[in-house]
Amino acid sequence: MKEEFKKVIYEGLRKAKARELNIYTFALYHDHESHVVTVCIDTIESSSKSVRSSNEFVRQQFMSAISDGDLQSAASWPANGDRSFSLGNFALVNASTIDAPRNLEIPAFYLDMVGAIEEMRDLIELHSRHGSNLMFCCSTENEEVGLIWQ
Repeated sequence: MKEEFKKVIYEGLRKAKARELNIYTFALYHDHESHVVTVCIDTIESSSKSVRSSNEFVRQQFMSAISDGDLQSAASWPANGDRSFSLGNFALVNASTIDAPRNLEIPAFYLDMVGAIEEMRDLIELHSRHGSNLMFCCSTENEEVGLIWQ
């Protein structure tokens, strides 16, 4: 699958270039229900907006738990001080798509996702001015975003 992943990455990068996106987070997402793999790309502006919105909601929940004297519940509502990994809120969602097999070879399928991103890393980095702050992620068998690395 690695070669197919590389093709979908290339196509996603073409769309990012057309929109002049400065890539902050690059993702390969496996949609388990529709059996596709898509490229999702985020910018720092989009990520910051998503984090601010999420933190507003989290703060309400956190303060409600504090008002109730429930430290355990409050601890389950930590603020996000970094970036969003909520793929549906990325600046470019489903930039490119390929069909995924219904019977996956695990862990090979997800290892190929990482391998394809790494083999395309130089090209992805050409679309980013974030240097070492550029992050990569992909799905795993049980998580929308299961692997995150720089």
